[in-house]
Order: sequence, then C-alpha cells, then structure tokens
Amino acid sequence: MTAYARAIDYGADFFNNPPVRLPLLLGAIVLAGCAAVPPRPAVENPQAVWQAREARLMRLDGWDLRGRLALRAGGEGAHASIRWIRDHDNHRIDLVGPFGGGRTRILLTKDGAELRDAGNKVYRDDSIEELLARVTGWWLPFDSLRYWVVGRPVPDAAARTELDDWGRLKTLEQQGWTIRFIEYAEAGAYELPRRIFIERNSAEAPDTPTEARIVIEQWVLDNTNPEAVAR
Repeated sequence: MTAYARAIDYGADFFNNPPVRLPLLLGAIVLAGCAAVPPRPAVENPQAVWQAREARLMRLDGWDLRGRLALRAGGEGAHASIRWIRDHDNHRIDLVGPFGGGRTRILLTKDGAELRDAGNKVYRDDSIEELLARVTGWWLPFDSLRYWVVGRPVPDAAARTELDDWGRLKTLEQQGWTIRFIEYAEAGAYELPRRIFIERNSAEAPDTPTEARIVIEQWVLDNTNPEAVAR
C-alpha cells in the first residue's frame, strides 16, 4: 500500500518569521493533488490521544520521504533536497544541492555510517553526525531525526513536550534541541509532520547556533523496498 501526504491544519507562518527566516528557497511548496482538510474541533483529551498516537508511531519504521532541507549556522546557510528511505534499522539518505556538494548519499545501518560524495569518494564512521560534520562541515542530529521526523521523541531520553489541540507534538525539547512541528499532513492512517523547525539551544552550543528547517513534500509508507535502501 502506498500512502501519499496531504496537508492539514496549517500552523504558524513557517517562512515569514523574521527572527528565524532562512534563504530557503523552499518557496511555496505544494503537494501535488493534495487538499487542505477543513478545520476540526479540538479533542477532549489531548494527552490520551497523544499516548495512543505515540504507541502507533513506535511501530512505524519504514518510509520513503522526499522534501527540502535548509540549515543555518555561524552566519552561513545551505540547502538541499532530501530523499530518506528507511527500512527498519537501514537508512539511505540522498542530499542534492549546495549542502550536499552536488549529491551526497549516506547509508546508515546498525554497524555504522557511510557517506559517498559527489566525487564518488567514500567516508565511514561509527556516528552519522560525526561523519556528516567531518565531510560537509555541518552538524545535524540524524540519529535523533529518525524519531523527530515522524513526530515523536527519542525513546528513553529526557524530553519536555507540548501538545497541540489534537494530541500531536507541537514543541519538543530534547538533547539540546528545540523542535517545533509547524504543520502535519495525512499519510495513510497516520498524521505525520510536514514542516519542522529545529534549533540547537544556545546554552548547549553558544558559539555554534544551528537552525534547520525541513519541508516534507511526500510521505510514502508501507512499500519500502529493502534493495532501494542498499543501492
């Protein structure tokens, strides 16, 4: 079964917030064929809805998402398109654009991470974050993003959460980062994030503030091909 996302429940202005505006480039991204869902009443017990939602999200470990990524740190910015295929513990992340130096492919398994750059040179490390920082100069918490990108905290790690009126994560503070879930989209039986803003807390890294914005243009669930992850 293939599930495509359609936008729902628009949140705060994602691109026009002056304090955090990035040269995103992302422009006005519209999901082909999507239709906004009419406003709906708030749920009676957001906490109970969240507990049920989180239990379902824990079982979601396969996807193929496509979107845009933009970063800013130390007065510099970069952006790339992103395709992220996950099959259980195996991940393939393709970055295309200035951030990826043209094209960068990252393979992540339980045994470690491998990065292949636009020149076909291969780098390896136990940590995907360390590998990405060493090769591209950018630090992005991909190990945690595998959870945040579907709208749930990293398990067994301290977190402060704020829910929206529908029992979904609105704000998450975890591992030195603040994650704001600006907009969700329907993807099959799930409601998954479509726009995410991630900011490293200044107290954790005062000299290297980092902002990341992710716009997910398409979610595909339940048809992940393990061979596609390995290629």
